[in-house]
Order: sequence, then structure tokens, then C-alpha cells
Amino acid sequence: MSQAAQNYDYNHDEQNFGGPVETLIPRIDIEAFCETSALATALQDSAYDRRMTRTSVAVSMGGIGKAASIYQESATPHLLILESKETGLAIFDELEGLAEVCDPDTKVIVCGPSNDVTLYRELKRQGVDEYIVVPAAPMQIIEAISTVFSDPEEAPIARTIGFVNVKGGAGASTLSHNCAAMIANDEEKEVILVDLDMQFGTAGLDFNREPSRSVIDALGAIDELDDVKLQRLLVEHDEYLSILAAPSSLEVSSEFDETAIIEMIEVIRKSSDYVVFDIPHIWTPWIRTAIVQMDEIVLVSTPELAALRNLKAMYDLLVQRRPNDAPPRIIINQTGMPKRPEIAEKDIVEIVGAEVELSIMYDATLFGSASNNGQMLNEINAKHETVMTLTELNQRLIKKSGSVKKPSKPAASDMVKDVLMSLRDKISKKKA
Repeated sequence: MSQAAQNYDYNHDEQNFGGPVETLIPRIDIEAFCETSALATALQDSAYDRRMTRTSVAVSMGGIGKAASIYQESATPHLLILESKETGLAIFDELEGLAEVCDPDTKVIVCGPSNDVTLYRELKRQGVDEYIVVPAAPMQIIEAISTVFSDPEEAPIARTIGFVNVKGGAGASTLSHNCAAMIANDEEKEVILVDLDMQFGTAGLDFNREPSRSVIDALGAIDELDDVKLQRLLVEHDEYLSILAAPSSLEVSSEFDETAIIEMIEVIRKSSDYVVFDIPHIWTPWIRTAIVQMDEIVLVSTPELAALRNLKAMYDLLVQRRPNDAPPRIIINQTGMPKRPEIAEKDIVEIVGAEVELSIMYDATLFGSASNNGQMLNEINAKHETVMTLTELNQRLIKKSGSVKKPSKPAASDMVKDVLMSLRDKISKKKA
């Protein structure tokens, strides 16, 4: 929310800010003219946000006067962001010169130091699309852009949740399938489960379905993908849950264009209330892009040394790539497995530099029965502790409001190495 919108109780129709931005900004050209380096830096930082993937952003110094002189000889872009140091009526004197050269279809956001609701309303009345009080954070800028280009008649888009294995066999697929089914059943909301493991996907097996179409059909004809075609590709499991399965064939390609995965996610988000992605343990550009685009990321690890190494690497990278989002959630799966040495949760927290969201005990009977029967865990035993744990996780994942938890400070690299070496020695001694 812009600073002005935070400090004043504007009429809802007047200020239109509605919480965290959960959609991509359209494919538009954005040109900004700044008076201060602080706003220029914030604009440049906002350009790297996942929501701005499809935009083109150019930042220049000089303010409204420079913009007016430049556009006397060139067309204005889709969006102009202009900073002014003036307050009150002086801003309108600056904008008057720009109005003569600005194309009618160009949207305009003005940034300035005045935190005055009367000025805000007058700017809106005279055709300015949004006003941001400076200094502004990157997320305030992104929210303002989203507000300007939002369609009030468009239905709300789905919340995306990505389950990611940090190591093969950690169990992200099983957890994602069960969470998707439980959200659909408990919330009575439309949920789409998307299996991105092209060669070894198990969504069809876990739900006892044999889909004739798959996610490959969506990615292979992305230019033609819309809600109608998407519905033909989905397999309905029940009233609320649908599945976009993987082909599970060794002959299909593992490489896809990053733009295609972004476009597919956007189409799917418009067709459901929640979308759960089962993301495989491979590290390709399109997989990285898919992970970064998620509203919620759940990293699933086992309490082993190799998994812990991958967990820290992925957590640190995702926190860095997503500065305006909540940090990934960490689940330690398959704890308490007989005869297997495990790394204690407190050591995992110390090394990764983040709290563990949940730990899930290993139960061979529960998970094995569900897998072999093509059933979900709650269908095997609805009162099992693991089912209760997943219910708690779902409540956290689907909650949109509330403060964003800041990531804990990562442990120092030297300490990480020492702890890893110490753990490796302990495990070796136990084996001996």
C-alpha cells in the first residue's frame, strides 16, 4: 500500500489498494524520471521483482521537466512514473507541460513528498492514475502499478503453493498431493494440482487416475492456452480438486522455455482458487523460474547431511531472489526413520539460519498403504498425527493476511563449515 493510502482512510473506490500483489504486472513499457537517487534505486530494485518479469523498465534522472522535453519528439510509453519535489499547486504547473505531449492511453504515476489527501484526490480528478509518497519501497511501487493496471471486473486469481524437494526422495510429491486434496476437501474451494515432474510424476498414481492429456500439452501450445483448453487438459478427481498430470514418460523433454512456464502459471491461476505445484528435484532455468513465481514456497528436506546442504543453498538463493516475499517454509520430512542417523532440528535451524516450520514423522504403514491403494493419507487414517500436522500446514499456507515473517539472518559461512564438519564426524563415528 502506498504511504498515502497507509496514513489516510481513503474511500475504497478511491484508493483501490487491496493487499499483497499476487499477480504479474502486464507486458508493458515503464519509463521513470526521478528527482532523487532514493526513488531511482527503489524503481530499479522493483524491476527485479518476480511480479515485474514481463515489464521493461527504464529509469532516468531529471523529473517531470525532462520527461516533457523528451516526449515532444517521441511517443510516451504505457506507463510514466514521475517524481516531483514540489508540493501543492506547483505540481500541477509541472504536469501542465507534460499533458501537451502525453499520449491519451499512457498511464501516469506521480511521486512526491506531500502526504496530503486533498492533493491526492485532486491529482486523481485531473487524470493522474496514482500518487506515491516518497521515500517509497519497491513493493509500494509494484502495488501502485498493479492497481493502475488491474481490472476491477476480473475475478480474483488463485494463490500458488509450490512444494520443492531439496533432495530426491524427500517426499515433496506426497505432501503436495495430500495438501492439495485436503485444501479442496476442507475449504470446499477449487484446487488444481500441477505435476511438473515430466518423467517420474506420481500424481496419476497417487489419485488412481490415468490421464490422457498432460502438462506437456499445456506447455507445448502455450500461445493457444486459455481457460477452455485448460479445462480439457484437467482430470477431475472430485467436485473441488482437478489434476494437471505429468506424462511420466522417459521420452519427453525436460527443457522448456521460461516464458512458457510463466504464461502457463498465469492461465492456471485464473481458473481456480488455489494451485498446488509438485516441483521435482532438478535445477533447470524453467524450474527455477517456476519456483520463484510461487506465492508460497515449501522446501521439503530429510534430516540428512546432503539434504541439509541443498536446503541451505536453496533457501539462501530464494530469499535473495525474492526480497519482497515471505521466505520459504521449511519442512523436515521422514524423521524418526529406524536405524538412520539424523541431524537434530536445532542443528538444522543453526545452519540454515531459519526456523523449521514442521517436522513429519516417518510412518511406513500410513504412507505405504496410501501410495499402494491410490488414496490420500486422511482416507487411510483421518485422525493420524501426520494428517493433523498437514491440516495445520494448510491453514498457514492459505492464510493471505498477516505480517510477513522476515528471514532469520543466515549463519556465518565459517560457522556453517564447522557445523557441517562436526556433523559429518559424528555420523561417521556412529556408523563405525
